[in-house]
Amino acid sequence: MNRAALFLLLLMLAPAAFAQVDVESRRTLFAETGFALKGNEQPSAFGYYWFNQNNYPWTNTALRVIFSGIYLDSEFSYFVGGNTNLAIGFGVNGGLFINSVTPYRDGDQIGGEEFYGDLAGARVFINETIPNPTPLPLNLRATYGVFGSFFRDTSLTTDFTLPDNFLTQTLLAEFRLGGIEPGMTSRLGGELYFSADADYRTGFEAFGPDGALLPAHSEYQRAYGSLTAKIPVQQTTLYGRIAGGYGHDLDEMSAYKVGGNLFGVEPFAFTLHGYYTREFLAEDFSVANLELRQRLNEWHDITLHLYGDWATIKPVPPDTSRWHDLFGLGAGVGFRAFWDIDWLVTYGYGFNAVRHGHNGGHELAFGLQKKF
Repeated sequence: MNRAALFLLLLMLAPAAFAQVDVESRRTLFAETGFALKGNEQPSAFGYYWFNQNNYPWTNTALRVIFSGIYLDSEFSYFVGGNTNLAIGFGVNGGLFINSVTPYRDGDQIGGEEFYGDLAGARVFINETIPNPTPLPLNLRATYGVFGSFFRDTSLTTDFTLPDNFLTQTLLAEFRLGGIEPGMTSRLGGELYFSADADYRTGFEAFGPDGALLPAHSEYQRAYGSLTAKIPVQQTTLYGRIAGGYGHDLDEMSAYKVGGNLFGVEPFAFTLHGYYTREFLAEDFSVANLELRQRLNEWHDITLHLYGDWATIKPVPPDTSRWHDLFGLGAGVGFRAFWDIDWLVTYGYGFNAVRHGHNGGHELAFGLQKKF
């Protein structure tokens, strides 16, 4: 399959679900793409149709389905005792290219070390919503999942030992206070979030360039936290997030991915305007994102967006383990047109992006959203 076909199929992963069971009715179509104005990045794409319904298909149950053409994630919840405070459930997910890796080094794509990875898995969970005196919901979730990973060469892969197909068992614990409404046009929310996962891979061996295989770790662990807020002030919306992750024995497949102008793609990637999507593969990282959104008029909801990003990362092998500071700025225009579809066009400049021996990266992204 060539790259144009991957682009048209929206190969990137659909968004992760809320840590709590989402009981709001949602019918949302979303798609976006990002590409470099300077450099050799292949276009990145991301899209989904999100269906979510409480008391469906039966009373005291909820169903969420996220479909993105080549990827499907579905989660079914049952509310114990007939209320939404305690839920148990299961989910299944899978698709093509979900575990694909395209590594970059000093701004250059390493085509010979690129490979495709497909995924299929299932999980069970228990979710507890704890009543508290604040208007912010407090949620705890524990998840056990088993996922199969399957790998293939790309047309560029040469002299590279692919990862063996393997199974991963995952234990995940999540804490969430509050929540951020998904979507391009949401204006209000606050969230404190922590997660930790322990993972065991069966049949996993070293992989990488022949003669220089990358480390093989059957077990790895991660911890992640973030604080996010959206604050409306008349026609202005202020958005801020600080986040960070720690990893132990991570590799290119389990690393945190940082970079790109794409919106709302965490934890698949963490936004850093002006850099390639998922350009940096980090074992440890921290990131801060700021946005000022100003509505200019009510005619087509024309809105100006200004962005500022900072990240510091420690790459996974084979890159050196020293820390890197990265800075990005961006601007965008949002508007509503054509059957009430919301559109967003953004530009980002990466100050520390290395492109053809010089610093400075230029990235464009286009997004659209339709709620039914």
